[in-house]
Amino acid sequence: MAINNMDILSPGCKEAAYTPSRLPQFKGNPLIEALPPTMSDEELIEALTLLPEFTPEQRAWPTHDRMHMLKELQNFMVPMSKDIEVARALDSLIRSGYVGRAPRTSAHTKIYQSIHEKDRTGAAFRQSATTRTPQLSTSLIGISGLGKTTLVKRYLAHIDEVIYHPDLHVYQVPHLHIEMPSDGSSIKGLAHGILQKLDRLIPGANYYQDYAVRGRPGADTLMRSVARLLNRHFVGILICDEVQNLANSTKGGQTLMTELVSACNDLQVPILFIGTSKAAKVLSLDFRQARRSSGHSIRPWERFPASVAAGDIDEWQEFIQILWQNQWVRNPVTLTEPLLTTMYQYSQGIIDVAIKLFASTQARAMLDGSETITTTLLGSVYRNELQLMQPALEALHRGDMEALAFFDDIASTTSLTGLLDNMALKVKSRKSPLYQVTSTDPSYLPRLAAGLVSMGYGEDEALAAAETTVQPNQRLTLIEGSKRAMAALSTPAKVPRAKQDKNDTMPPENFDSRPGDYRQAISAARNSTATILHEMKRLRLVRPLTELLELS
Repeated sequence: MAINNMDILSPGCKEAAYTPSRLPQFKGNPLIEALPPTMSDEELIEALTLLPEFTPEQRAWPTHDRMHMLKELQNFMVPMSKDIEVARALDSLIRSGYVGRAPRTSAHTKIYQSIHEKDRTGAAFRQSATTRTPQLSTSLIGISGLGKTTLVKRYLAHIDEVIYHPDLHVYQVPHLHIEMPSDGSSIKGLAHGILQKLDRLIPGANYYQDYAVRGRPGADTLMRSVARLLNRHFVGILICDEVQNLANSTKGGQTLMTELVSACNDLQVPILFIGTSKAAKVLSLDFRQARRSSGHSIRPWERFPASVAAGDIDEWQEFIQILWQNQWVRNPVTLTEPLLTTMYQYSQGIIDVAIKLFASTQARAMLDGSETITTTLLGSVYRNELQLMQPALEALHRGDMEALAFFDDIASTTSLTGLLDNMALKVKSRKSPLYQVTSTDPSYLPRLAAGLVSMGYGEDEALAAAETTVQPNQRLTLIEGSKRAMAALSTPAKVPRAKQDKNDTMPPENFDSRPGDYRQAISAARNSTATILHEMKRLRLVRPLTELLELS
C-alpha cells in the first residue's frame, strides 16, 4: 500500500521494500530484509568510487571554469583494500545487530522492560563486573586526512536514513551518525546531539523539546529517554565520530564512554567509534578486548607506506595514477617517478593532503600562466599554501612520534575550496594598482604623495618622502614605496622647542570643538598609554594608506 501522507513519509524516509534473505539467522526479520542486499566486491568498488566528470576538452576552458572543476576533487574517492574491509564490517555489524531485535518479539519487549526498570529505579547505564561486554562494536582509528569519515558516509549513503514499515507503523533508522561532545565529558551534550539528529530524521518528531527541554531532566534521565528512542526506532548502528574529543575532558571522558557503551550494550545496538590516533587513549581496556573478540575488528588505518615489499600491490602509486588523470592544466604531464616521489614527500602518503597538493598546484599553474605541473611547483605550493600542515608532515617524515603527539590532526581544517579561493584572491590582488603601478610609472609619485597628504602629512614633506623612494634600476610598487616613505617620515628630525615664558598664562587651546583637528589625537595620547596613531584611527582621522592609494 503506497503512502502519500507527508506526515508519514518525508525526504530521506522511504517505505520498506523487502528482499527475502536466504540466511537462517536473517530470514523473516523485517529490519534486515528492508535493507539493500549485501554487495559483491565489484558492486562495492563501483558504489564507493567517486570521480569528477573530467574530459580532456575541458583543458581549453577559461581559467575560472577550470578552477571550479578543481574543486570537484574535494569529493575524489578511489576505494582501496582497507575501504572494502570497513564497508564489509559495517554491513555485517548492522545486520548482526538486528538479530533478536525484530519488532513485536519477546526479545524486543525485554529491552523495553529493561529501560522501564531503570526508569522506575532511577538507575544509570553503568558497566559492572557482571555486565556483559559489547559484542557488536568496534573502532576506526587513524591520523586525520586518511578518509575515515568520508568512507563511512559514502558507504552508508546507499542505505536509506529512515525506512518506514507501514504494516508495523515503525520508523527504522539503520544508521545514526553523531559527533562526540567537544568538551569530551558532557553526557547531556551527547544526548542532545542524538535527540536533535532524530528530530531531523523522523517525520513530525519533536524529541529535543519533549525530552531535553521540558522539565530540565538530569543526565541519567536524559540518557534513558535516548535509549528508549534508539530502541523505538530500531537504530541499526550508532556512528560516534570525533572520539578524540573525549581526551579534552580532565574527569568525565571515561564516564561518558562507559555510559554510552553500556546503554548500547543493553539495547544491542552496535557502535562504531571513529577518531584520530589520540582517540585510542580514551578507549577503555575492556572495550579493546571486546573489539578483538567480536569478530568485527577493523585494523587501525595507516597512511600509505613510502614503499612496499616486492610482489605487493603499491596502492599509493595506484591512487596517484588515477588522481593524475584529472589534469585541467593546458599542458598536462605524464606521471614520472620524480613526480610520484615528490607527491609522497610533500603529502607523506595522506590522501587529503595529496589531493589538496595536486589541486592547488594545478591552480597555481593556471594562475601564473605556466599551465603545467613540475616538481619545483609542487614544492613551492607546499611551502606557501600548505603551511599549517608542515610541522606535522615533517614530524611524520622524520618518524618523530614524540613531536606527533602534539598534533591532534595532520590534515588542515582548511578545505580544498578555501585553498583555491585564497590562491585566486592573491592573484586578483596582484592586479590592483598597488601592485601594477611601479616607480617607473608617471602616476607613481603623484599617487604616493597624495596618499601621504591624505594621512595628514604636508604636501612638501609628502612629495619629498615619495621622491626618496625612486632609485635608479629599481621598480618599486606603490605598496613597497609607501613602506619606505612611511619609514622615512616616522623618524622626523628633532626640532628644538621654544621655551615658554614663565608669565605665559594663556589657557590650553580647546581642540575638541574642531572636528578633524589632528591635535585631538595628540592630546588624547598624552592622557593615555595609546600611541598618537592609535588615537588618530580611533577618532577616524586617518584611513589605511593602501585604501587611499587605491582612491588617488
